[in-house]
Amino acid sequence: MTIDILLATFNSERFLADQLDSILAQEDRDWRLLIRDGGSSDGTVPILEEYRRRNPDRIFLLPGGRASAKENFAALMAAADAELIMFCDHDDRWLPVKVGHSRAAFEKRAAKLPAGTPLLLFTDLLVADETLENVSGSFFRHEHIDPLRLELRELLLQNAASGCTMLFNRPLRELAQPVPPEAFMHDHWLMLTAACFGEIEPLSEPTLLYRQHGGNVFGASGYGAAYFCRKLSLGVREIRERLFRQCRQAGAFRDRFHDRLAPETLALLEDFTRLPEAGFLERRRILCRHRIFKSGCLRNFGMFLIV
Repeated sequence: MTIDILLATFNSERFLADQLDSILAQEDRDWRLLIRDGGSSDGTVPILEEYRRRNPDRIFLLPGGRASAKENFAALMAAADAELIMFCDHDDRWLPVKVGHSRAAFEKRAAKLPAGTPLLLFTDLLVADETLENVSGSFFRHEHIDPLRLELRELLLQNAASGCTMLFNRPLRELAQPVPPEAFMHDHWLMLTAACFGEIEPLSEPTLLYRQHGGNVFGASGYGAAYFCRKLSLGVREIRERLFRQCRQAGAFRDRFHDRLAPETLALLEDFTRLPEAGFLERRRILCRHRIFKSGCLRNFGMFLIV
């Protein structure tokens, strides 16, 4: 079963060739690579053109244009038509077993489910520095993330999965399409959809080197002092705005699937979307009433202190 690998690029020339080489070196060869550029001003597009010229049966470039990462991936999702789909970041390096091991674990879980069940699998990552020297053997441990926190209320504030590790099927893609403008990120929207209407399978095996180079959209700063210094450097206003963006995403999710959601799920989403307008005490009551917490006591302490 062919997999569509979706790669969004933007000013990616520093690490792009390394990532493309790692995809071409996959042991599992049943895939094609769909790429869309978000308006690069460096040498990204010539690199993509050269790789497409050398691999015309595997690499396909979609018409691009100025777009955010979320918008770029959403356009790629709309263009994909394979039964299985993977996201790919432009600055990592995939391990040779990534496609094959993800597929095997996915198929093992899918065999236990009714046909047509929306299913999403995600894996761990190896955290590396800019030169791909090891920083941590597990992104989950490094960031103090519990990959088993997969209920909707647990995912509203914190996506347990990194999009670049995901493998999902056509039924989930069709359910999640189109990704709305209010979505926090494409992968977070996909996780919410899978949590409500499908199944999620975590795999503890790392399948790629997650390169940290200072220009990552989110990145991995660890769960210690560096994490909290980075968060505080954003400022209280920005931290609250990120939370409120997640509230707007939840509102869009409620509106999209209103007729398919259970009453208790609707109540959860209704309350969560009220956070931006709620007062100091009411915000905390809503979070506690529905047990909407992040992974890690320190994260929750910071959230209740600032929000």
